[in-house]
Amino acid sequence: MTYTSGGGMQKIEFDNLKKVHFVGIGGSAISAVARLLLKNGIKVTGSDAAKSAMTDYLSSLGIKIFDAQKKENLAFEGNFPNLVLISPALIYLDPNNEEIVYAKEKNIPVLTWQEFLGEYLSAINKTGLITCGSEGKGTTCSILTWILKGTKFDPLTILGANLKNINEDGKALNVYEGNGTTYILEGDEFNRNFHNYHPEYVMMVNFQYEHPEYYKDFGEYKKSFYDFFMGMRGDNKTLIFRATKNMVDLVKEYKLEKSHKIIWYRNENDEFLVPCDYTISNVGKYSNKGIQFELETPKGRCIFNINGYPLYLANNATAAIICAMELGISLEEIWTNIQRFSGIQRRFDKFTFGNDGVIITDYGHSPSSIKQVVKEVRTFFPDKKLHLVFQPHLFSRTYNFLDDFILELSKADKVSLVDVYPAREKKEDWEDKINSKMLVDKLNKHGANASYIGVSSAVHETLKDKVLDGEVTLFMGAGDMDKSYVKLFDALNAKN
Repeated sequence: MTYTSGGGMQKIEFDNLKKVHFVGIGGSAISAVARLLLKNGIKVTGSDAAKSAMTDYLSSLGIKIFDAQKKENLAFEGNFPNLVLISPALIYLDPNNEEIVYAKEKNIPVLTWQEFLGEYLSAINKTGLITCGSEGKGTTCSILTWILKGTKFDPLTILGANLKNINEDGKALNVYEGNGTTYILEGDEFNRNFHNYHPEYVMMVNFQYEHPEYYKDFGEYKKSFYDFFMGMRGDNKTLIFRATKNMVDLVKEYKLEKSHKIIWYRNENDEFLVPCDYTISNVGKYSNKGIQFELETPKGRCIFNINGYPLYLANNATAAIICAMELGISLEEIWTNIQRFSGIQRRFDKFTFGNDGVIITDYGHSPSSIKQVVKEVRTFFPDKKLHLVFQPHLFSRTYNFLDDFILELSKADKVSLVDVYPAREKKEDWEDKINSKMLVDKLNKHGANASYIGVSSAVHETLKDKVLDGEVTLFMGAGDMDKSYVKLFDALNAKN
């Protein structure tokens, strides 16, 4: 197996892989890869500048984690790693990272974790099932994991979020290692990371222009997806798409029906654009635990119950159901297995407190996700006021989609804004162009009731008297404010 590294082309055999060092090990998905290698008997070390619950957990598993990224870390216990894996964010934030530079000087291969994972998955020769698109990736993958768990397709699943009822020592996990013939992944389009994977099946529930910090326009964004589809393997490359305008246009523009099997599905409320093999109807609440929907399939109509909210779970679940049917699983078995799903963390995750207080946490961070989640909150809690606490993710996203953010955020009764989470961007490059204070001013001029919180660590103290019984408080964002609002939940004795 050949890798590109600082020392040129080198060959690494997985059987000879003894030690791997992770730079930025505390990240959501890279930590899952670290756990996967550890479980398979490989020595793992790592570093991360930010101490977190994840780094604490990894340390509890016996992984040595350094809080300073120094070159000396690589030779921990006198042995250099065979491989160094990094987060793509480091390419932009810290290209002269001491550990990375030293690894290249020592002729140690340096890869992004996605590059490594793509090679690893090709080596183990499992059937690839990937969800890509702008939103809905993690939820769709989670539902599919529960459908396949325990079958002959029992998957290896690696996610950026934790599956609630797959846990170890009481902690929800973002990696599940089944014994079957498939793997399940989220296909992240940033940095063209998903080009490292070559699945047989791809699901997509939502498609719109994203990552303006990387793709100059929607055309370049679409081309990246086309390139990913053309990198699929097998004789029956299958695309499972919700029939929205952007997805229909994508298929027509690149004539994907000539190279791939296309399976269309739609919600009965969607505009009719193409004939569909599957149709969702009668989506509604079936209990205090979840939703119910009907699905018309080529093999008949079936009513499914899903343990979780919101209503758009029906769209995610349908993509997973179709994929399972394509693998050969019966509707009866899918119906039974899907009821084991109980949600993933920070995806319309509902808590209650006091007499009638509701808190919802959601990872959504785009204008369209705010629109959808706010709509769902209004549907389930029509008589409650909505207080939306939002942490913008990336300055570039906030700047490029500013008007859309203002439109959607202003639909809440109250809005509280946390400082922008920069992720892989540098604050000093952007703060004169856009910041959360500017966004608050623009929201208030638009007629909203908006206030500024400041740094994410201030969420607990600032909001302790503003999260009110009788209202819905919705925390949205893909940043780090969860580290602070969990303290608030504890103070309120909020129950999941």
